[in-house]
Amino acid sequence: MLPVRIRVTNMGKVEKEYRSILEFYEKRINRMARFTPASGSKISGDAILLDPAGRSVTSDEFYDMIRKASVNGRELHFVVGPPEGFGAEKSKYDRISLSSLTMRHELAYLVLLEQIYRALLRMKGTDYSK
Repeated sequence: MLPVRIRVTNMGKVEKEYRSILEFYEKRINRMARFTPASGSKISGDAILLDPAGRSVTSDEFYDMIRKASVNGRELHFVVGPPEGFGAEKSKYDRISLSSLTMRHELAYLVLLEQIYRALLRMKGTDYSK
């Protein structure tokens, strides 16, 4: 199996209260995958936007998405939008919802990282408590 390639672009500002826990997950993910965290305001390529109106996915479906990308040798690019949302351009991209609840973009980023970490551990055959 090819190394998993994951890029996460955060389009919003990260408040200091969130930085240490985000860095914790980023470091752990980076040990198991080719992981690129980025910030910016442009969306490019085959991005998957985090959007409350996107299709709802379970942890198992999210795992399958990462596993299939790994098997096919393609990079997954997730984008966490700014607090005001993506606007009209979001219709061009695949969109997933982490929850139907409204949450701060930093919290959505954290939930995304936790799910990536969970999926990578599962691919490795390591049990991750629920």
